[in-house]
Amino acid sequence: MAQENPLYLYERAPLTSPISSVYDYYWLAEKVGTPYYIVEESTLNDRYEQLKEAYAGFNGTVRIALSIKANFNPYVLKFFIKKGSMFDLTSPEELFFLLHSGGSSDRVVYTSVTERLDEYEEILSKGVKRVVVASFSGLMNLMEAAERLNLVPEVGIRINPEVPVKAEIKASYKNGKFGVPIGGSTQDNATNMIKSIYSTPNLKFIGFHFHLGSQIEDPSAFIQALDKLKAFSQKLKREIPAFELKMLDVGGGMPVNYGIRVPSPKELGTVVTERLNNIKEELGYDYDLYVESGRYLTAESSSLLTKIVNIKNYSSHKYIYVDAGYHLLLDTALVHQIYPMEVLPSTKEEPVKTTVAGRLCDTMDVFPIGPEAKLGGAKQGKLMMIKNVGAYSLVFNMPFHSQVKPAVVYRDVNGKYFLARKRQTIDELFQEEGGDLLNSCIQID
Repeated sequence: MAQENPLYLYERAPLTSPISSVYDYYWLAEKVGTPYYIVEESTLNDRYEQLKEAYAGFNGTVRIALSIKANFNPYVLKFFIKKGSMFDLTSPEELFFLLHSGGSSDRVVYTSVTERLDEYEEILSKGVKRVVVASFSGLMNLMEAAERLNLVPEVGIRINPEVPVKAEIKASYKNGKFGVPIGGSTQDNATNMIKSIYSTPNLKFIGFHFHLGSQIEDPSAFIQALDKLKAFSQKLKREIPAFELKMLDVGGGMPVNYGIRVPSPKELGTVVTERLNNIKEELGYDYDLYVESGRYLTAESSSLLTKIVNIKNYSSHKYIYVDAGYHLLLDTALVHQIYPMEVLPSTKEEPVKTTVAGRLCDTMDVFPIGPEAKLGGAKQGKLMMIKNVGAYSLVFNMPFHSQVKPAVVYRDVNGKYFLARKRQTIDELFQEEGGDLLNSCIQID
């Protein structure tokens, strides 16, 4: 079977014990080298179903959307395509990845940051029907693109509800980068933009989108945002006779367990769903609910396997050096993300202050250690597993120190392993960085 499919790595019965699991990680290290990522399809499926269940009490259609920015590996995209997921995109390049992975443009909610005219022309020409705009200029560009292509896209407004959010990364605050306020003195406000849509025959207003932040543990921010949105919709009903709400996108923010307990999707979703149903009943609109997620759907599915290459001991401190670095887990440096870590296999040892250091020549290249870390038994040559790295890791891989992109291995629900990304060679990196141009004498006049 391996000869029939060169991407097929290994087939065995589903793993049933930690011993066989550890064996597999070492076996894969021999096959694809270290460091490498492994993606568990069963976890992707579990998180998708949990997110659906969290909003199962909503009186209407619920659509789960993967935010591709978190992880655009084609194997991951293919899984969510098969699940019937929607997709939150923000660039034509992400649309390219989705379409070439077997996805469809009619499953896309497109939310741009730059909102350029040529960008809108490109994505509309490729079949995208739902576009969320977040500026008046962006709305005018979408309007012109639709006129040129003789299309009538469905348009949502990304609002900035300006509510306080307790989260690691906040996206709702006054004069923020994303979205527009409900009202205001400039043309960049939701009221002005919605009235412009209703006065334009080649645009169709469908609803609202907001995104409050990442790792949100308190649902009160959603409640405040929804209450603002309800009052705003009631105002629009009075001012615009044709006003109708068909879509409400509450963005993402569902927290991931990085070793510290966080509320479950059901704990948060149940509270938010109750308010959503109340709004639906009071407004009288049969809108679809869109729930976006990048981090929650993908983070816990993946681990980074890295080899211990050196150990340095002081009298009361130990350094464990691995062949990975923050070029593969950039959030360790950007937001000091604490990932669960475990030596394979680990043993119990007398506690000693330990630092796990990456292979980069940078003082920031250390991995924060949480209380759940299992670092006993660390020896040169052993593997270390860094868990929950499936979101915002592969997409941030950098060639610092001329380091190549690691392999990505995908384990399906039947326990079969597939090569989801080949390990880049140093020659490929050299050519990619301009080595192929050294002798081409291409002069820019």
